[in-house]
Amino acid sequence: MKKLILWIFLFLPVVDNLTKEQRHKTMQAIRSRGTTPERLVMRELKRRKIYFARHVDILFGKPDIVFRRKKIALFIDSDFWHGHPKRCIMPKTNIDYWSNKIAQNRNRDKEVNRTLKQNGWKVVRLWEFDVKKHLEKSVQKVLSELRKN
Repeated sequence: MKKLILWIFLFLPVVDNLTKEQRHKTMQAIRSRGTTPERLVMRELKRRKIYFARHVDILFGKPDIVFRRKKIALFIDSDFWHGHPKRCIMPKTNIDYWSNKIAQNRNRDKEVNRTLKQNGWKVVRLWEFDVKKHLEKSVQKVLSELRKN
């Protein structure tokens, strides 16, 4: 019963304390490249002297980090934009729009994973929260995949 109650709370709307114009400006400022979680992972990889490429546009899905020699694509997904099952809090306003947007993002992620795997790539996905709170564990997950190949 407790899990059911927690699940319901995930989809309850959150009160927005910003005006429509303020929210618009805030949302416009969100960028897909150079996010804090990306920078944290990249810094750790550089510190360990691991070669990688950033934001390879010619690769389907435009991975955040690519290990070309090992054919590993790393994505660092935002809890909100990619709809983390437990940490995605839906906005109070325009619920249909956001639900559809996040569902489309998740479907696109599945398509990217499928296409890259069909082309011989290994796909690794990390969640923003995990990178921020458990950086070492996240980096170890990447290193583990690098050692396998």
